[in-house]
Amino acid sequence: MDWRDYYLREVRPRLDLPLAEKYPLVRLVGGDGFRPLGEQALLMLVALTGTGKSTTLDMLRARLDGAGMSLIPSRRELADWIAIPMAQALAGERIKPIKDRRRRFGYTRRFAEQVPGGMAAVFSWLAIADSYDGCLLSEGIRGENELRYALKNFPRWRIVELTLHPLTRLRRLSGRRDVFDRAGGSADASFLPSGLQREARALVRAGQITREALAIVQAEAANYGIDPFADGREYANYHRVTVDDLSPNDVAEAVIDIIERQQERRQ
Repeated sequence: MDWRDYYLREVRPRLDLPLAEKYPLVRLVGGDGFRPLGEQALLMLVALTGTGKSTTLDMLRARLDGAGMSLIPSRRELADWIAIPMAQALAGERIKPIKDRRRRFGYTRRFAEQVPGGMAAVFSWLAIADSYDGCLLSEGIRGENELRYALKNFPRWRIVELTLHPLTRLRRLSGRRDVFDRAGGSADASFLPSGLQREARALVRAGQITREALAIVQAEAANYGIDPFADGREYANYHRVTVDDLSPNDVAEAVIDIIERQQERRQ
């Protein structure tokens, strides 16, 4: 099955997407003057919710003069425009927006069960205008399956994974005021390693971890786990930055150092 072709034939005509308006240098259908994103040199920042990915991206954007950050749709947008409506169409459901984090994770999981590579494949469906010759920066993939698919199939992509202790992630997420951080249903700490579950419950009782944050991370863990990518050493284009003891500026510096070292090797 050509899943991209299925999307373009069966799903895309049912949607009113602002792709051309928001991203004039990006197409879902290639052709003259456009190259597949899978063939481009791209820095893909990978991190689970609450790790500090957005802060790092903001700093990289400022330090790298934009770094093509506004050129490519975000993971959230591509989930709304491709993965979720396609999962709904495949299930025979009415296509409609989904805001609840837990339900979104369910749809993206169903999408990945059908489409090899999940969201990594979706990003590769994009085509970039030949007229753009700057660097490209994105944050669109998560979890072992998406990372492995990208590392194997797109060797020009550099994958930089940010990792943070799960309880620190939960605390950070509990203190955020992002309107997107919504998740219905109950949650517990059973998805955490056994050595952390008692501490997590105590932090919930103390009000340092909210039940909504726990629900979001539990739903995310069902899709992507909570551990860093275990086989990173097998891939020259994979890098990991452990951010527990680093300031946001230190994290951005570490990522820039990776970019510069990779560029030196290619010269």
